[in-house]
Amino acid sequence: MLKLDPIWQSEIQQAHFRLLLDAMAHPGRCYSVTAQVKESPMALGILAILLDAEVSLADPHGSLKNEDWYLLQAKSMSPEQADYILCDGTLVPEFEPKLGTLPSPEQSATLVLVVNKIGQGDINLKLKGPGIAETEELAISGITSDWFSRREDWVCSFPLGVDFILVDDTQIVAIPRTTKVEII
Repeated sequence: MLKLDPIWQSEIQQAHFRLLLDAMAHPGRCYSVTAQVKESPMALGILAILLDAEVSLADPHGSLKNEDWYLLQAKSMSPEQADYILCDGTLVPEFEPKLGTLPSPEQSATLVLVVNKIGQGDINLKLKGPGIAETEELAISGITSDWFSRREDWVCSFPLGVDFILVDDTQIVAIPRTTKVEII
């Protein structure tokens, strides 16, 4: 009998989806996963709720195993064409993701960035924008500041741009394209 990790169970996926919705609604706020799925990579859990056979995924840093691809069912594409891109936050971005078009800004990419730790670290951000009362501060370790300088270029022509979902072992935080980010 095939034994699947808990992240493939519907009740866990529903809980992760709720966390992701809350994270997108409140940029910069950290959300923790339930204790029962801590043995599975959080990035894989997020991809499990976002992907199906109708969307594409790029894994430019080779983070996924072959069996992960099989279960995710997404089409493999280059980072320049993919709907979702799984990235190692410690590596410098070397691609130009889809930014959408004016008639279809939703045709842009969502980047899932794997970092070492959310809530503490050497990169400190100040966030402003929709879903944030005044400002939100966020510390992250295991991410190069290059991601945020590139993000500035990618989101400068709103409504075009990309959305970031940052994940560590147990937490997620979202930075939608509408959020203004300042490194402090």
